[in-house]
Amino acid sequence: MNTPYLNSKNFPAVDSASAVILATELETLLKEDYKGNMFALLGGYQRILADNRQHSRWPTIHRKLETLFKCGTDATVDGPMIGMSVSIRDSDYFRETAKLMGRTRSSLANIEWMASAWNMTFADTGLWMGKTFEPVSKAVVADKTDGDRATLEAYCPATSRIGRNYFREPGQPDPLQRLGLPALTALWGLKPRPLSTSEKGFDGQLTIENLEKEVNIPYSMTGGIFLAAPGRSVVPEMNEKAVYQLNYRWPKLGPTYPMTRLIDELVQIAEGIYLGQLVFATRHYSLGSLHFPDRPGIPGIPLGKAYAGEKEKTEGTLFDLFSGDRTVDYGYQNNGYFLMMDPAYAKAVYADSAFPQLRPRRGESGYRELGYDVSSPDRAGAAPGRAAGRWPEVTEWIDGWRDHTDLKEKFTTFLLEPDLPSSSVEAIQAMRRDGESILQMLQRIGREISEHTAGDDRLRHFEKFHRLFRAGVAPQVVDGLFQGHGRPGYNCRMDGTEPRDWYGQADVAHGFGYYHGANLNLHLGFRETLHGSGDSSFEENELFPGTLAGLLTGEPDAPPNVLDMVWHSIGKYIFPWAGKSFERISGRKLSMFLDESPDLAKRYPARVRELKTHLASAPHYALVKKAAGGHWKNPGVYAAHLENGSWDHGMSDADKAFWENEAATRWVDGNNIQDRRIIAADPLMRIIDMNYRIPDPSLQAISEAGPSPFARQGYIFLGTSDRESILPMNHSDGRRKKVFQFHYRYPMVGGPVPIGLCLDELVEIADGLFLGQLIYATALDVPYHSSVDPAEYKYQLFGYFLLLDDAWEYHRRAIGLDVWQTEFHLTA
Repeated sequence: MNTPYLNSKNFPAVDSASAVILATELETLLKEDYKGNMFALLGGYQRILADNRQHSRWPTIHRKLETLFKCGTDATVDGPMIGMSVSIRDSDYFRETAKLMGRTRSSLANIEWMASAWNMTFADTGLWMGKTFEPVSKAVVADKTDGDRATLEAYCPATSRIGRNYFREPGQPDPLQRLGLPALTALWGLKPRPLSTSEKGFDGQLTIENLEKEVNIPYSMTGGIFLAAPGRSVVPEMNEKAVYQLNYRWPKLGPTYPMTRLIDELVQIAEGIYLGQLVFATRHYSLGSLHFPDRPGIPGIPLGKAYAGEKEKTEGTLFDLFSGDRTVDYGYQNNGYFLMMDPAYAKAVYADSAFPQLRPRRGESGYRELGYDVSSPDRAGAAPGRAAGRWPEVTEWIDGWRDHTDLKEKFTTFLLEPDLPSSSVEAIQAMRRDGESILQMLQRIGREISEHTAGDDRLRHFEKFHRLFRAGVAPQVVDGLFQGHGRPGYNCRMDGTEPRDWYGQADVAHGFGYYHGANLNLHLGFRETLHGSGDSSFEENELFPGTLAGLLTGEPDAPPNVLDMVWHSIGKYIFPWAGKSFERISGRKLSMFLDESPDLAKRYPARVRELKTHLASAPHYALVKKAAGGHWKNPGVYAAHLENGSWDHGMSDADKAFWENEAATRWVDGNNIQDRRIIAADPLMRIIDMNYRIPDPSLQAISEAGPSPFARQGYIFLGTSDRESILPMNHSDGRRKKVFQFHYRYPMVGGPVPIGLCLDELVEIADGLFLGQLIYATALDVPYHSSVDPAEYKYQLFGYFLLLDDAWEYHRRAIGLDVWQTEFHLTA
């Protein structure tokens, strides 16, 4: 299988057998990975290579990129191009030794320090935005190469170019990222973006046509000069394949290290897409010059050997004279891949399925020209003012729902437990005022709580939320899927397309769904642990069980509710929590997460190694060590179904059937989702949260069509149904409150501090609207194990939150409930 730009015959194979292998590799790639959109295919590859947690998949993706490069067509690149770094690879100084052992790369190079560091800092920031290829005169080429004969003989006005790179400031940069552009400007002598053909200081010819094409590329500074022309690959493994070659090494181009080692090579692989390989010399290169600031008249002392052309001879070492080989061997190696993409296809480049991190931001070139000022790029594809197509006639979400019969019923009807006393039902219904939605009611009550607890942080002020929570209905797990009680009982539901490796087994997401999140009011739950339940003289009634009544009354003087005040004044603008997602979990994965066996390190070595190397997961790793040391005398709740071994090693068929049934009837795989504000903190989050990831593009695209897109997933949990509440205050005499729980505490779940102390609970109070309790263990010195009486952990309530489907989310944003944007506009 070939395409107009991809053909295995484009590579000069050494023999027929290798040619057949390459043709097969290309055919497999196009059949299995290519779905008609090359931008999306490459975007998927880039996301894997930018994720340090998927290091095990990197060699496979590098192999596929190598196949694409080998099969690509040599073509002249002309004018501005949008750029994307796909991968960075370490130079392999022990490659020849590795070849003797039958490997293509040495173990040291396979650590990929450079790639890991790049991913943690600049991978998704858009610091580098591309290149331009401009016409250049033969005189300029002669000057820059000191009259290099081979270069001048190959000069052609139609194909020879001089180029420069584009750079921009990362969006919401962290301290390290903030240093990136200023440092490059100083080291590489970057210049401001040229805005007219008359600007001076550029060796290439600035043309009106190219400046117009640049409009779709957001960059502010430019530099890093190179000469470009058709040539033959200098990488030995490429067998002198025809490429378009970019040379940064000529001293008069002003390269600074490591550009003194760099030669890029490009081939065309699709319409408007060029795949490049970074090629670095590992021998005979310059490190720059040593200058004396106090003696400007003294020439710099060169460090290393200045580049003098590919055909240059060595200066006649004794070895060279006797060997007869006096050609310089620069030891060129592939050091990664990048893309050049025609700005005529900017919308496809910046699409969610491709490279949304490169999109123009407000105030940058391309933002208005590409229409992002009219339709926000963060909500590309969304139906303006509409919720997932279910309510197309509603365009005003503050009060417009009142004119829609079905939506009015949804927004004003409580979902309550069927066996509640009629007096309890009437009391709850009386909370909502005429003309008020349930969400507007919650917003009003929340404001009252904030006012009352501002100087008196006691749970008695949360009375109405307590009452409503105890009356709500617990969601279910049906056929392994999160299921509410409304119509249709879920916000969205679909399967993913991007394979995800789970310790040796790859699969896609199944039954994925998500809900938007909002915080109502917070409370410092440690107070109840420190002061006890207080005076028991509270006057009880049917809405308040005795345990709750004792907790809410007669307490010592309470401090102000600092936690709530900080959240509403600062926290919501900083913390990018956007809600929760749910998907089906396999029996294999569930059995690992709930395993508390003493030999966890032996059963799951890779997972435990991740726990150990992520310092923020130290409490979870401590549980692994305590289990190995026999800290708990009693077995865990699920020990009987794990005693024969893990799923992959020793588990019986009967136990596997048990876990499959548990996964189908009681458990779901959960993630907390974050909005786009988290992207700037990607490097930090990858260090902190071992489960942090970029979502499957097909799943992320669903949210892009709704009111509040999410950008990342992390802080994973196990969701489980049909559980009795962990808080005594939720139970009444003889009646145990059933809830849906979020488990973060099992050792193999992992996650950053303090999420390992968390065990949230959820009920549904209206169709698609869920009320949650934020619950933490306050006995910080008691390590978690499922055999321990929950009372020993002294769980306390720390506040209330909401999960909302799309319709409720449109309404929430319109009324301004716990939104971080200063205003919300539904674009037309």
